[in-house]
Amino acid sequence: MRHSLAAAVLAIALPLASPAFADKLSGMGLNLYGNYFNFAKANLPSAPVKVIKVGSFKVELQHTRLSAIKKAFGGKIRSLGGESLGNWLCYHTDGSKGGPAANTWFISNQLGGGEFTMMVAVEAAAPDKIPADCDAAPAKFAVPDLGILGLGATTADLKAAFGAASGSKISYRNDRPGGYSDVGQYIGYTLSGGKVVGYGAGETSIPTKH
Repeated sequence: MRHSLAAAVLAIALPLASPAFADKLSGMGLNLYGNYFNFAKANLPSAPVKVIKVGSFKVELQHTRLSAIKKAFGGKIRSLGGESLGNWLCYHTDGSKGGPAANTWFISNQLGGGEFTMMVAVEAAAPDKIPADCDAAPAKFAVPDLGILGLGATTADLKAAFGAASGSKISYRNDRPGGYSDVGQYIGYTLSGGKVVGYGAGETSIPTKH
């Protein structure tokens, strides 16, 4: 019999207890990592995010290491205070080489051991403002394609794609069985003026009993 996926919600909404020596996560990265969204109820029939494309580089939730992303694009792996809290890479693109000006976070939480990418978040940004928790992206970096609606999408677009959408923050979740664990995939959108200004996706695995 499988465990309840209530534990997945707890894993998604880890408390952000940051000691003085730790780095600080910001923006959409903080929203997705923290408890900004309500992912308590599954409302999607299937998981929409498969492989995340960062130019020619591919990221798979729960499988791609932050170290592999760092090797591909450089940057600094920052920490909330050790692997037990969370580590991340963040890249700022200024839009000068095509694509939007945006900040992109690749985050590993406790369930990822601070090593595996559990979440990817993207947020529209001012071209000349790099957050303290991000690095300037190299020329070969591209704002990720998650295979779902992204920056600039409207509330109507989200409703057409997912069946429900209202307000300035919108949450989606799908649960699927796995071999030794259930998998919860969650997606969060923030909107301003009816258009998406930030979004991201993540996954968490829950051990099961057979």
